[in-house]
Amino acid sequence: MARGTSAEESLFPYRVLDLTDEHGQMCGKMLGDMGGDVIIVEPPGGSSARGIGPFFRDDPHPEGSLFWLAFNTSKRSITLDVVHPDGRELFLRLVETADAVVTTLHPRRLSELGLSYQELARRKPDIVLTTITPFGPDGPYGEYVGSDLVLQALSGFLYLSGDPDRPPTRVSVPMVATKTGAEAAAATAMALYHRGLTGEGQQVDVSALAVAQWQLMNAAPFPRLHGTEVRRGGGYFTALGTVKVRAIYPCKDGYVYFFFLGGTPGATSMTALTRWLDEEGTAPRLMLEKDWAGMDMGKYMYDPEAQKEVEVMETSLARFFLGKTKQQLFDRAYRERILIAPVNDVRDMVEHPQPNARGFFVEVDHPELAASFRYPGHLALLSEGRVGVRRRAPRIGEHNREVYVEELGISRERLAELSEAGVIGEAGT
Repeated sequence: MARGTSAEESLFPYRVLDLTDEHGQMCGKMLGDMGGDVIIVEPPGGSSARGIGPFFRDDPHPEGSLFWLAFNTSKRSITLDVVHPDGRELFLRLVETADAVVTTLHPRRLSELGLSYQELARRKPDIVLTTITPFGPDGPYGEYVGSDLVLQALSGFLYLSGDPDRPPTRVSVPMVATKTGAEAAAATAMALYHRGLTGEGQQVDVSALAVAQWQLMNAAPFPRLHGTEVRRGGGYFTALGTVKVRAIYPCKDGYVYFFFLGGTPGATSMTALTRWLDEEGTAPRLMLEKDWAGMDMGKYMYDPEAQKEVEVMETSLARFFLGKTKQQLFDRAYRERILIAPVNDVRDMVEHPQPNARGFFVEVDHPELAASFRYPGHLALLSEGRVGVRRRAPRIGEHNREVYVEELGISRERLAELSEAGVIGEAGT
C-alpha cells in the first residue's frame, strides 16, 4: 500500500521501483497518481532527467527542472548506484519488498548488472519487470538507442507533421516518451492483474517505436489499400481525395479549425455558415446556390472542377474569419452547429472554463522553491477511488533515510558507510 494513501482511494495498491530515465518516467508517474508507492531509484547526484529544461526562474539547477517536476509527481526518491556490488544487493533487497520494477535499461544491460528478470524472479518469484526500450530488445535495431525525435522520425510520425512545402516538423513535446510511458503503465497494471489471477510474475516488453507507430492510425494501410501514402498537409486536408481543402484559418486573435463537409453529415454546418456570411454580404454566389444536403462528398472530392470551387469558398472564408475572434466564431458555431473550433494555445487551455469547472488543474506546493505550480490533475473521475497528483516530485534522494532505515531496516551507521562509499550518495533525512 502506498504510504499516505488509504485503501479506499488507492486504485493501484502496489510498490513499484522506478529505474527509468526521461524516456520512461511517465510510466511511474501514472502508477503513482493511481495510488501506487512508486520509488524512483536515481543514481547518486540525480537522474539525467533533472538536466532537462526549462528550469524554474531559468536557474539550471537539478531541483528546478520543470521536466522533472512534471513527470515525477507522486513518487518518492532514493539514490543508489546499482553498478556497485553493494548497490546491486540493496536493490535486490528492495525488489523483495516490491510488486513491479519498471526500467529503461536494456535487458542486456540488466543482465550485465545481475538484475535480469531471472535474477529478480529468483529473489521475488511473482515480480513484474517492465522494460521500456526504443525498439524492443531484439531484432536488427534491438541494440540501438533512440531519442524522442529519432523515434518520431523512424515511426513515420515526423513525416506527417508540418507543411507540405517545408521539411517535416517535430512535435515539440516528448510525444513518444509520454505515450510510451502511458502504455507501459497500462501493461504493468495488466501484468499485475494477471499475477492476481495466477500468482505468476512476468516480464513486460514495451517498444517505444511500436507505440509511436500506433499513432499513425489509418495512415499505415494507405500504401497497400490505396496505392499511395498519406502526406503531411499542414493546415489542409490531404487524404480526402484529389481536392485540397483548407482546415486551419487565421482569425482576429489566433487560429480556428474549420471542417468543410457537405451531404448529410455537413449540410447543417455549411448551410448555417453560408447564412452567416450572407448576413454580412460576403457569401460567394456558389455557396448560396450550392445544394449542401444533396452533395455526394465521395464524388465531389475527386471532381476535377471541385478544386476551383473550393478555392473560391476559401478566399471568402479567409476574409470572414480574419474579422472575428476565436470566441465569437465558437459561440455562434456552437449555437448553429457549424464545424468550427478554436485552436487553443497552452494559456487558452489552462484558463479554459471546461477543465477548470471539473477541477482538472491542481495547485501543488513546492516549499523548497517557495512556489506552487499548476499541474494537470485527474486522468479520470471515479465514483470510488481517486486518480491524480498525490505529492510533488521529490528532491534528489529525499527519501533515502525513510526507505533504507525505516522500511528496509538498515542501521544509520551502515547508511552512513554506504553514503561515504558513494553507493547511495547523501544519506537523506
